[in-house]
Amino acid sequence: MLALFLIVFVVLPVGGVAFIIFLCALPFLRKLQNTANRFGSQSPTVTIVQAGTSGFTRAFDFAGRSNRLDFFTFAIVVGVLCGLSLCAVVILAYMARENPTWWSAAPLLLIPLLAVPSLSVAVRRLHDVNRSGWWLLLLLVFGYFILLYWFLQASQTDEVATGEVFA
Repeated sequence: MLALFLIVFVVLPVGGVAFIIFLCALPFLRKLQNTANRFGSQSPTVTIVQAGTSGFTRAFDFAGRSNRLDFFTFAIVVGVLCGLSLCAVVILAYMARENPTWWSAAPLLLIPLLAVPSLSVAVRRLHDVNRSGWWLLLLLVFGYFILLYWFLQASQTDEVATGEVFA
């Protein structure tokens, strides 16, 4: 009963809102520029399916670039997977409430496995806005809003970035 309550009143509304926001932002995310900066050329993804799976196929690739479509599509896929694993934990814990075993928390193992692909996509997204991947260390201090601002920026070339710095 608790699992059904969580799915109906928490997971579905939050996932629905995230999906609606993604659909509204899709025309802005698809603006691809065929430009290069100091981190390489633009990401070659064209479709949403390629964008969602590129984070997993390039999981250990910290070089190169990922555009906004790649980053935010992958973020939604990871969010849905984490939400599903948390729902599975709640359902399994409810089913095994009299006799708890270790496997009731097994779906939580998915969340650490998604850490490396998430970091690589975030580093490639920072490369796309002409920033170093080391800027992710801001997450340890206070930099959530700074990184969110950079993640939402359009792709940059060397000329654009140096023009803003030295203008």
